[in-house]
Amino acid sequence: MQNPLLRRTVTQLARGLDLAFSGAALNPPRSLLGMSFARVPKAERLDHAGRLRVLALIESFYSRPEFLSTQNALLPRPAAVQPEQKRVRSYVGRGEVIDLRWPSRFEPLWSRAAVLSHLESQSEAQQRALGFTPGALDLRTLGIDRSADLPEKYLRAQANQTARARWYKHAGAPRPCVVLLHGYLAGNYALEERIWPLKRLFQSGLDVVISVLPLHGPRRAESRGYLPPAFPSSDPRFTIEGFRQLVFDQRALFDYLRLSGAGGVGVMGISLGGYAASLLATVESSLRFAVFMVPLAAIEDFAHKSGRMTGDLAEQLLQRDALARAQASISPFSRPSLLPASRVITLAGEADQVTGLDQAKKLAQHFGGHMSVFHGGHVLHAGREAAFEPVWRMLNEVAVNGLA
Repeated sequence: MQNPLLRRTVTQLARGLDLAFSGAALNPPRSLLGMSFARVPKAERLDHAGRLRVLALIESFYSRPEFLSTQNALLPRPAAVQPEQKRVRSYVGRGEVIDLRWPSRFEPLWSRAAVLSHLESQSEAQQRALGFTPGALDLRTLGIDRSADLPEKYLRAQANQTARARWYKHAGAPRPCVVLLHGYLAGNYALEERIWPLKRLFQSGLDVVISVLPLHGPRRAESRGYLPPAFPSSDPRFTIEGFRQLVFDQRALFDYLRLSGAGGVGVMGISLGGYAASLLATVESSLRFAVFMVPLAAIEDFAHKSGRMTGDLAEQLLQRDALARAQASISPFSRPSLLPASRVITLAGEADQVTGLDQAKKLAQHFGGHMSVFHGGHVLHAGREAAFEPVWRMLNEVAVNGLA
């Protein structure tokens, strides 16, 4: 956009849209005119001391050294799947659109029994440091999970137990494939077809797959009504388990695409999907490229910026740091990139008021790849076409030369 005045106007509009989106969608009011229409999650009812205690236990359980390696039991590879296929329509010449669905055999790691077993393996000094009395371990003192165990709550959403994706497939010989990971509140196929440059991706010679993240789109829990998706959550355990299921389901999809003849698979993610793509790029060695668009990068920074911490500033910063340690096992910064820097691109919005430019910069620094900045924001991607040029060059090389 060459006109400076027009560019400033569009940038201001992008900032305004982001702020409106943040207020209405990411931080909706819990009451209006004295009427309450959303319960405060139990995790947010805890005081400063209660939060630090719970976060310390979550860190002890999930952030064990053996879970922070590239190959680990926290993020296991699923058994091979054979998705049910349903042809939707033809697409761009002789291509076709195929819906895929398969059972997600995911099981949460956290349970009362598993946590008690973990605590019993700790020394008495470690148990006391976590706020427990040796010989009388009682998880009820945490003030969470009083009505149901976490696996029961997480697996309550029946729709989430079926993984889903939509495949835009060329006719003829197998092609390299790009898997698109959507953002928070998204996952509707019709919407995703408008958000992504889908036709150009397809016409570049790649097959394209839109994958639905856990508890979003058609996998959303019906009981949520108009409430936001349950993942990510103010309960860090739900967030960790959600990313565990995400990696589990995407690995099943990647393996299926490769067994179907795809000449290599890469990922592109936007916002929450950008975080997911960056996490996958540190644990999934089969990926051949990754693109992060206006990505979320550090959940603890986002939570702090969004007003999710309690107490004074000093207490809030302690909670932020404790949250970072608790969720280290699913952080893209906990492991090195498995991709060469030439196969990683980060796209960021100068006016982004949701995740912010700093989060994108952190990812770009960690992965060492190219970073393009457009003058739009998180919602309004003004100037994205020019910023996308390095992506098209990389994908053209992928389509022409393959992904070996």
